[in-house]
Amino acid sequence: MRIAVYGTGAVGGYYGGRLAQAGHDVTFIARGENLRALQTNGLRIDSTLGDFHLNPVKAVSDPAEIGGVDVVIPGVKTWQLPPILPGMAKLVGPETIIVTVQNGVDSHLVIGEALGHEHVIAGITRLFSTLVEPGHIVHGGGAAQFLIGELDGSLTPRVQRFYETLKATHGITAELTTDIQTELWAKLVMITSFGGVGSVTRAPIGVLLSVPQTRALLEGSIREIAAVAASQGHPLAADVLEKSLAFFKGQPYLGTSSLQRDVMAGKRSELDSLIGTVVRLAHEKNVPAPVNETIYAALLPTELKARGELEFTI
Repeated sequence: MRIAVYGTGAVGGYYGGRLAQAGHDVTFIARGENLRALQTNGLRIDSTLGDFHLNPVKAVSDPAEIGGVDVVIPGVKTWQLPPILPGMAKLVGPETIIVTVQNGVDSHLVIGEALGHEHVIAGITRLFSTLVEPGHIVHGGGAAQFLIGELDGSLTPRVQRFYETLKATHGITAELTTDIQTELWAKLVMITSFGGVGSVTRAPIGVLLSVPQTRALLEGSIREIAAVAASQGHPLAADVLEKSLAFFKGQPYLGTSSLQRDVMAGKRSELDSLIGTVVRLAHEKNVPAPVNETIYAALLPTELKARGELEFTI
């Protein structure tokens, strides 16, 4: 398959690297130091499943050099999507599919409204990887999970073809679902409750679970997000609270979320696409969400500062 990976960070770089290793025609779209590293030294991935080094790799800054492809994987965060949409348009032909990998429940809408909803397939990724330096990714844990599905739940030839492609790729565990939107909400429950409470408290998951007050915040956030999901037509399993807490207990005591790490580093984060989305949809459906509303409000000033929309020093 001809595949374009737009953004070669820890997620896009890993999946694109594995697909290239499997023999697919993969082109990475990058910029700055990452582009220079890819063009000069290729892509290096150190993995518990076997290290590999792709050199040379196809890497460009202008997607017009590639043209239409079979699959586009936008490997950026949701808030980074709008600036790259014009470039992504240059990759889209009549049969192109765009597979989302962003956290949250609305990246498919952002892409679909700009490039055509008919091109979009939703994906959910679960992996532990870090871009340690330009062109160099470290992957830990087991095989990276990649769950995909058509947004309407149908089992189309195109989604089955890409599923088979992923399934045949070393280092990736592929799953195909007929209810991807509920799966997106199930992931949102985990990352938003963990990320939100962790960001406000600046504490790791082990501490959040051990302190009764912060554990109560986690539980409140989970319940609220589940209620919002149900209001959107995607009710979650009745034991979502128990499953979420069990997942958290299985994490390292000092584990933190990507949202929390960005907030603590003073970087722009996924606050709006995660907690902000929960709050917005709760308001639209009149679903009470006091825990998430408070967390969102508490984190908003530093988020605005990270975006350059507010300036203050303490």
